[in-house]
Amino acid sequence: MRIGFLTQLSWRRYGRYWVELVEAAGLEPAFAEPSAVKVAWQDPDLLEVPTLAFRLAAAQARALADCQLIVVPRLVRESEVARGVGQDPWVMDLPAQLRSTLPGLPPLHAVPSWFDEAIEPHSVAFLQSLIHDATSVRRALGRVRPLAKDVKAHAPDLGRRTGTRNVAVLGRPWAIDDASTRLVEREGERAVGQHRFEPNELRDEGLRSDERLVDSDAEVIGAARLLGRRAAIDSLRLVVDAEASSDAWLANRIVKITHKPIEVVTLQAALANRDPVDTLLRGRID
Repeated sequence: MRIGFLTQLSWRRYGRYWVELVEAAGLEPAFAEPSAVKVAWQDPDLLEVPTLAFRLAAAQARALADCQLIVVPRLVRESEVARGVGQDPWVMDLPAQLRSTLPGLPPLHAVPSWFDEAIEPHSVAFLQSLIHDATSVRRALGRVRPLAKDVKAHAPDLGRRTGTRNVAVLGRPWAIDDASTRLVEREGERAVGQHRFEPNELRDEGLRSDERLVDSDAEVIGAARLLGRRAAIDSLRLVVDAEASSDAWLANRIVKITHKPIEVVTLQAALANRDPVDTLLRGRID
């Protein structure tokens, strides 16, 4: 049985655990080949998918259509907050949006992109639905249990370098990584991505400023507050998707709270004259 994985959204946070769980159970993990994603990118159905990040994830899903099941991430915890990404169905319920937009996909199984006390019962239910053997489920879970923890971020050295400005690059957790940080870095700058800092600390900082925030909004707002206070950071650069109304809402909030110079750039502008699939596609090891 081939189990497909979307690697485009918050993959570093959760991917290794679920891949190794599948392998420990004797199943075959599958990943979309870049060439297949490029073909799927031309699918007219993808025009209905808003924002580049989710369009690429949808192209991956289309490229994995020959799998028996596709694992997709839950990007945020459940929330009754109806502002920011709380109003974005692609963030709040990715599987439902993929199913309704892309007919003919295999069954989708959503797994959390974080680790808490619910991860073990979720893992058991996932495996039991696939292999129907309690002994094999227990054995597989025992092998991967040590991996059921958040990946630690390695904070960068923010020491100043002569003639170089330190710019903190902020954005949605699934949109900011090494590639997107380099994409918006300019001559004479050292761009430091938000993903290099502990997400739980960023989220907690955001929630201290406003308890009525969905996870990802809290994380970016927390990053703006924390990095905005760092003396070694000269300015902030917020990367948004021009198609996302929730990103516009987020930008307005952050511009109001930061005391550092801040620039808002769209991912579309940063990608001018670049192929988005070649530039932004993330593979298994990413």
